[in-house]
Amino acid sequence: MGLQRLDHGQVGVPVDLLQHPLEVAHGLMVMKRQGQAQALHRLENTDYPLPSMTGAGFEGVAGHRRVLRLLESQLQAGHLAHAYLFTGEPELGKTAVARRFAAMLLPEVPLSRHPDYWEDDRLGNLKVQEIRLFSDDGPEFHSQSLQAFLNLKPSTGERRVAVISNIGRLPDVSQNLLLKTLEEPHPNRVIILTSPSLSPFVVIPTIVSRCQRVNFHPVAEEEIAQLLVAEGVAADRADELARLSRGRPGWARRAATDPEVLDRHRLWVQRLEEVLGAPADVPLRLAAELDSYQLAWRSSDKEQEDPFLEALGSWQMEFRRRMLGDLHPATWARLLELSYDTLGYHEQNVSPRLNLECLLLECRRAS
Repeated sequence: MGLQRLDHGQVGVPVDLLQHPLEVAHGLMVMKRQGQAQALHRLENTDYPLPSMTGAGFEGVAGHRRVLRLLESQLQAGHLAHAYLFTGEPELGKTAVARRFAAMLLPEVPLSRHPDYWEDDRLGNLKVQEIRLFSDDGPEFHSQSLQAFLNLKPSTGERRVAVISNIGRLPDVSQNLLLKTLEEPHPNRVIILTSPSLSPFVVIPTIVSRCQRVNFHPVAEEEIAQLLVAEGVAADRADELARLSRGRPGWARRAATDPEVLDRHRLWVQRLEEVLGAPADVPLRLAAELDSYQLAWRSSDKEQEDPFLEALGSWQMEFRRRMLGDLHPATWARLLELSYDTLGYHEQNVSPRLNLECLLLECRRAS
């Protein structure tokens, strides 16, 4: 007997167990806390909702043909890895592909109500009690911890699948507990992880070594534009958003439905313009301002993109544009390279303010 699942859009609302207050399988007991349990997936990435039907395959995914062929061939051959690590910068579509692949692995019913599917894509931390097999407190968001879920027999099909997006948000203690799960794989279980980076400051190297790595790359502008048009965006606007997306379908889809996404991009480009050739205190003030945004974001529910990464991405796009159209492209190429160094320092938890001051002072000198 499985747990009742929630349709997308109702995630996080407690639901009753179907018949009994507990379920016993493999000697594990799933307690019905206060007469209720919660859904086995906690979703915040609404740009790519759970597939609402079975048999759709990778339909509607923009780009990543090599990745899709690899996953399809492994599924057809029956040679699945016990754990995958999808890597690539944010909003390329890693979670979208992970969910479509999970739906192909679990074709019995849609993922939104599949008892053998477990997912967490929150921007916040996945806590130890949500991973550990037995916990005094019980999982905060899931009616079963990850390890408890994997220990249960499949309810409707041949396997169980778990997806964890952006494992870099997990502290080392949670990552090490996850590592133990990967080191002792269960048969007919598949875990799909995503990460924006393979830096050891983001994901511990032993997790990388226990997974099959699948690398995602920016998607062609034409494919992103076609995706947006298919979703009802006017062709001219789709072309503009595709050009500004830096190959990220997720960003383009957000910008198509949320005007603030494009407004923030234009704001950061404008602020960069103010730095070029300005007195030295101007880049320092901008660094302090962005640092304050970063601090506010860290203490918030993190529903929006990290302002540091958002600003840096907008500036990288501007560096590329000037590199192609300026009489002195080497200057902008150097700044683009420096911006990637800045991103690396950000992953190493270098002070955002100090990190930005170094980049923006170089931008000022370049002009």
